Amino acid sequence: MRVLQTIRTGPEICIYLPGRQSTMENVVVEQLSAAEYEQKMDEGWRKFGPVLFHPICAECNECRPLRIRVAEFIPSRSQRRALAKNADLIVRYGRPTVDDTRLALYNRYHTKQEAQKGWPEGERSADDYAFSFVHNPVPAVEISVWEGETLRAIVLTDVTPSTVSGVYHYYEPEGESRSLGTFAMLQTIILAQKLTKPWAYFGYWVAACPSLSYKANFQPCEILTETGNWEAYSP
Repeated sequence: MRVLQTIRTGPEICIYLPGRQSTMENVVVEQLSAAEYEQKMDEGWRKFGPVLFHPICAECNECRPLRIRVAEFIPSRSQRRALAKNADLIVRYGRPTVDDTRLALYNRYHTKQEAQKGWPEGERSADDYAFSFVHNPVPAVEISVWEGETLRAIVLTDVTPSTVSGVYHYYEPEGESRSLGTFAMLQTIILAQKLTKPWAYFGYWVAACPSLSYKANFQPCEILTETGNWEAYSP
């Protein structure tokens, strides 16, 4: 791993837990191998593009990395319903890219989240999107979900020796009745199964944040503890 810059941000208002302060350590890398990134994930780090980050909050440790045991995963009843509702959709694999179709869907999704969940406002440009999701120092797979020729969802993943790591997903906001969000999350696990990876990583889990707490509904899963050990967790 070759580091270009280390930046600390905060303390500032936490976007996950209102009333708390958030401080992040960010590292910009020029080179990063898949094996090195897997080790960093197991130390509690995540990344967008070439920027690795992890929380270093003084009075809070609620952000916990979560991973799924792929070989033992069994979809719940609601997850099976999501698969059935979307059985007509086409799933494609490719390299991450950005175009007008993807950017429009991404910004529609975010506009809905801003209204419903109070996410920070602002549209993302093609350059912003490319920096976070396309220009990637480790192997990456974009999972795209289509209804005919219409794009319905995107799942962005990183691939390391033992994992498929879900980086980000977004979907058609008018497709909530189809459980597109759950269907998208399941695609990360399905890709891990196809690649015979033992783990699917889902990023940070925060028990008190509805935007992140749902991740523990994918079972069996493990949470990274303060001591650096992975422990089984059941909601």
